[in-house]
Amino acid sequence: MPAFLTHKQWLAVLLAVFMAVALSACGGGGGGTTQPPGPVTPEPPMPTAYEQAMTAIAEAETAEAAQAAYDAVKADVTAAQGEMLQAAVDARIMAINMAARVDEQKQALMDAAGMIDTSDLSTQALVDAARAAIAGLRQAIADAVDVDDTSMYQTMLDNAVDAVDMAQGGIDTATRRTNQMAALTSASGTLQTALAALSGSTPTQAQLDAANNALTALNNAITGGADLTNDEKAPYQREANNAAAPIRTAQMAFDDAEDEAEKAANAAMAVTATRLYAGLEHGLGDTTNVRTGASDGDGVISVTIDAAAAVPLSEDKKTTVAANHGWEGKRHTAEPTGDVGTYEAFVYSNVGDPTEGDPFNEEYTLDGTTGETADVTTLTGYTTGRVASARFDQSAGTKTFDLPANTVRVMIPGSYHGVSGNYYCTPTDANTKCSSTVAASGFTLAGGTWTFKPSSATAKVMSVADTLYASYGWWLHKSENGMTYTASAFATARGTVPAAAAIDTLRGTATYMGGAAGKYALSSSTGGTNDAGHFTARATLEADFNADMVSGTIDNFMGADGESRDWSVELKKSGVGATGTIIGSDGTGDPMETVWTIGDAAAKADGQWSGTLYDNGDDGVPKVGTGTFNSTYGQDGRMVGAFGVNKQ
Repeated sequence: MPAFLTHKQWLAVLLAVFMAVALSACGGGGGGTTQPPGPVTPEPPMPTAYEQAMTAIAEAETAEAAQAAYDAVKADVTAAQGEMLQAAVDARIMAINMAARVDEQKQALMDAAGMIDTSDLSTQALVDAARAAIAGLRQAIADAVDVDDTSMYQTMLDNAVDAVDMAQGGIDTATRRTNQMAALTSASGTLQTALAALSGSTPTQAQLDAANNALTALNNAITGGADLTNDEKAPYQREANNAAAPIRTAQMAFDDAEDEAEKAANAAMAVTATRLYAGLEHGLGDTTNVRTGASDGDGVISVTIDAAAAVPLSEDKKTTVAANHGWEGKRHTAEPTGDVGTYEAFVYSNVGDPTEGDPFNEEYTLDGTTGETADVTTLTGYTTGRVASARFDQSAGTKTFDLPANTVRVMIPGSYHGVSGNYYCTPTDANTKCSSTVAASGFTLAGGTWTFKPSSATAKVMSVADTLYASYGWWLHKSENGMTYTASAFATARGTVPAAAAIDTLRGTATYMGGAAGKYALSSSTGGTNDAGHFTARATLEADFNADMVSGTIDNFMGADGESRDWSVELKKSGVGATGTIIGSDGTGDPMETVWTIGDAAAKADGQWSGTLYDNGDDGVPKVGTGTFNSTYGQDGRMVGAFGVNKQ
C-alpha cells in the first residue's frame, strides 16, 4: 500500500466499506441460513496534515491560497516537511504566474493583430496607421516570450508588411511624379522669365547668368523626372532646346557690348596714361622749379608747383586708406577757389602705437561736484590731436552746434586724450555758437567754454607720439579742365625727427623693410600697354656700414586696379653720409640710378633715388629711413614714388 492515500482514494475506500455493510444486512433471505461474514477491510487512516497541505497547494488557484495552505499546517509538520511544502508553494506560484503571463501575452497578440487593417491603403495616412499597427504587433510578438507558438501572428505580420510596402510604393511613385512635375513647371516659368529679360536691350551679365542658370535648372528637372513618361517630359525638353538659341544671341550681344565697353575703357586709360606720363616728368629729377610735397611741421601737406604759391591740403577724414607695411595711411585733398584744379595726396606715416598713461583724474583736475574738467583748451598739455568725437565729422572747415531747447549748453559724446566721455560747451553769448574746426591733427574747439567729463574718472589716458614721426607719399594735381596732370612723390617728417649721427663710425650691416607708394604710367602709341594710376609696394634697404653704402629694392607692386604687377625697381648702391643722408655715388662716379624690371625684362639703368636714415637706436644704428625714387621703362614707362622703412 502507498504510504498515504489521496483525498479521492479515501472516498473510494469509505464507499466500498459502506456497500459491504449494506449487502451483509440484506443477505440470507428466505433460507434462514446465515452466511458467515466475509473478511473485513480495515478503514484507511486519515491523511496527515502534511498530505492535506500538499493537496491544497496543488489545487490552489492563487499565490495567496497556495501560501495559506502551507501557513495553516506550519506548526503541525516537521522542519523537513515545512521546507518541502514551501518549495511546493514557490513552484505553484511560478506556475500560476506563468499561466497569467501566457494569458496576458496571448491577449496582447490578439489585440495587436486586431489593430492591423490593410483593407484600405489608398492614402499615406492609412499606410502610416497600418505601419504603426504593424509595429505594435511586431512588439507584441517580441514580448510573447512565454507563449509556445506565435507563428500564426508572425504570418499575419509578414502579410501586413507586404501589403503596406506595396501600397507605399504606389504612393511614393505618385508623390515623386507630383514633385517632379512641379519642378518642371517651376523651372519652365523661371526660364521664361529669364528669357523675357534678355529681349529688347543689351543684356547684363546678371541677366545672362540668370538665363543660363534657369536653363540648367530645367534640364536638371527633366533628367530628374525619372517617374514621368517621355510624353509628359517632351514639351519641357522642346522648351529647353528652343531656349539655347536666344541665350546664344544675347551672349553675342553682351560680348559685343563688352568689347565696346572694354575698348572705351582702354581708350580712356590710354588718355589717362598719356596725361599722367607727361605729368610724371616733373618728378624725374627736374629741379628747375620746385615740384614737391612737404610737411609744414604741423602735419599739413603743402604742394608747390613751379613758382606758384604753396597749396595746403587737408586730411580727408571720410576716406580710409589702408596701412602700407605698418605705416599708417591718410588721404589729403584740396580744391582751391579759382581756376586751379584739384589736389590729392596719399601720406604714409610711422605714427607710434598708443601708450597707456596715468588715470584721467590724476592727469587732470576734475570738479568735485560735476566731475568735469576746466576748459579743455586750458588744460596742461592740451593739443587739438587729443580732441575727438563722431559728431566732429567734417573733413574740412568748421562745424557749429545749436543749443537744444531749454538748455544752456551743448553736450557732445566723444573722447579726450584717449578717454571716452562727454564734452559740454557753454556758448560765449547768445550770438555765438559752439564750434569745432578741423586742425592738422584733431579739432580746434571754439565759441564757448568746452569742458569734458570722462565716463570713468580712473580710465587711463592714451598718448601717442603724434608730434615726431617720419612720412612719405605722393601727390597729384589735375588742372580745372582735367587735361593736365602734375605728380611727384615726397619724403618728409612731422616735427623734428632726430637725425642720425656718426654713421661713418658704424660697422656691420642692417636691413630695413617697409612700404612704398607712388604714381606710374605706361603709355604706348603703338598698341602696347596703357596702364596708369597709383601703386603700393614693399621696400627693402640693405645697409653696409663697413663700406658706408646702401642699396634697395621696391617689389610686390599692387596697381591702381588692386591687382598685382610683376614689377620690381632696383635702387642701385649708393653712399650714405655720417648724418644718414643717402645721396652720392656708388664709388665709381655714377649717380644713384634705378632699374625698372617688368617680368624678366629689365630696362636700362636710369632715374634717381635718394633717402635719409633717422633716429639712432641704443646700438647707434638708425631705426627709420625714408626716401624718394623715380624710374623709367624705355620710352613707355614712368614712375615716381617714395618709401618708408624700419630697421629689422
